[in-house]
Amino acid sequence: MLTLPSLLSAVLWIFGLAGVLATLSYADWWRSLHQQGWRSIVLLPRFLSPFCLSLTLFCGGMALSAITNSSPSWWQIAAWSLLAVIFAIYAGSATLAGRRAGWDAPFEGMRQP
Repeated sequence: MLTLPSLLSAVLWIFGLAGVLATLSYADWWRSLHQQGWRSIVLLPRFLSPFCLSLTLFCGGMALSAITNSSPSWWQIAAWSLLAVIFAIYAGSATLAGRRAGWDAPFEGMRQP
């Protein structure tokens, strides 16, 4: 049966996957425009911030889906929630790095090849 929480969980993970695909599409366009390889683009906050935010939405939707399941499994809820928190922290770090050093500077702690 369709309930409001199950609808919200479906919307979250579908928007998360759409965001991942949109980020990959934008990164491919930007990469070809600036003639850079994928290895260098995945280190940029320009890519990491929306990519990790989209993965946060996806993992949050999956966690909510596990919670609203008729027989919720604690390990699924814990795993998806942990991944959502990790991606949210990483998205926040990438966004702060982009605001500080610029969106085209490699993310702190990572070297550009």
